[in-house]
Amino acid sequence: MSVLSPVMIVLAHPRPAGFDHELAGRVRSVIGQTGVRQHFHDLYAESFDPVLTQDEQPVDEVWSRGTSSEQVRGRVTVAPDPLVQRHQRELAESKALVVIHPDWLGKPPAMLTGWLDRVLLSAAKEPAPVLQRALVINTSEQPGAPTPESDALGMLWRDQLGPYLGSPLFERLTFRGTATADDQQFARWRNATERAAAWVCGAAR
Repeated sequence: MSVLSPVMIVLAHPRPAGFDHELAGRVRSVIGQTGVRQHFHDLYAESFDPVLTQDEQPVDEVWSRGTSSEQVRGRVTVAPDPLVQRHQRELAESKALVVIHPDWLGKPPAMLTGWLDRVLLSAAKEPAPVLQRALVINTSEQPGAPTPESDALGMLWRDQLGPYLGSPLFERLTFRGTATADDQQFARWRNATERAAAWVCGAAR
């Protein structure tokens, strides 16, 4: 299987010394060892502005369930923010996407929600993202796994956002109970992350 290049990696967690940042480093290392080009963005380190501007605002509320990506891109103007435009260009050329963020009460951080609004859902300029693979890694200090019916993040990434990403092959890792996990559990999570990173760039499986 040929590798997928480039890969876009988006990290959204405010604590640089946290587990999410460590996982992002492991993903970057595995992908880097394959020689695959990567676009890495730490949204908090970049001080990404998550606020959707009036110029980017769709004519109506188009990102409700059932709206096509073509309808979204047909009803918004091009984002004037150079950083947003850079993210949009890199996402459009990427063959795979990795997003790492915590599960905060069943939702992403506001920083990442704003990134989705401005970079993905307001991506008016062609070409649209056409990813072949996507990997989402979620962490939570809370133990216990939600049921499929109550897994808000799973529904968000698979059902709501998948079509806007080009309906890629999708894998999601959820690491819950990070506040009380022991060293063995952290080692299993690190190994799972490295395997998934190899998969998302086409270097394994």
